[in-house]
Amino acid sequence: MTEYRSDLPARPPRFLKLPIDERGFPVPWFVAWIDGKPDFRVVRERGVYTAFNQGLCWLCGERRGVYHAFVVGPMCGINRVSSEPPSHRECAEYAVRACPFLTRPLAVRNEHGLDGTKEPAGLMIKRNPGVALLWVTKSFRPFNAGNGVLFKIGEPTELRFYAKGREATFDEINASVNSGFPHLELAASQDGPAGRAALKRQRAQFDKLIAECFA
Repeated sequence: MTEYRSDLPARPPRFLKLPIDERGFPVPWFVAWIDGKPDFRVVRERGVYTAFNQGLCWLCGERRGVYHAFVVGPMCGINRVSSEPPSHRECAEYAVRACPFLTRPLAVRNEHGLDGTKEPAGLMIKRNPGVALLWVTKSFRPFNAGNGVLFKIGEPTELRFYAKGREATFDEINASVNSGFPHLELAASQDGPAGRAALKRQRAQFDKLIAECFA
């Protein structure tokens, strides 16, 4: 069995039962195994539906409790939508501190060999936002996005931003938001003035949440 990497943070207790890949990273519950190897880019068959219907943590696979933790980018924080079900808070915090894609702002998603796999529901922004958002809430609900199921995230009970495996600075958050926001503006423009007005309100709400984090 491959040993756990010594340069990663300590695993939460629920992660101790997860297998370790050949690089020394734990393999989350949602990951699909292809030809005997985990492919972190691919979600296990019916993973989204199983996690939601059975109330499972997206990362460790055990039952969730009252609080639901989403790991999303700032753009998903603005529209409060996630393509993935939530996790335990401690599992989600481990992810933002240990996942290579989330801790390395310059990391690029490897698309090689993904032909024939299903894209996440909704409109995917294919970029590394550089900042990950840990959004903890007591409520969320699924909805049909036309090409799959998405999750509307409820009011936060806790909100934390991370960059490079540690808490993000105000400037890092603003840079991520400002670089990604044009993608949302382009999508909102397709809904005309009403869409642009709704996005403006969402941005104002999100900016207020950011300010409260640094108050």
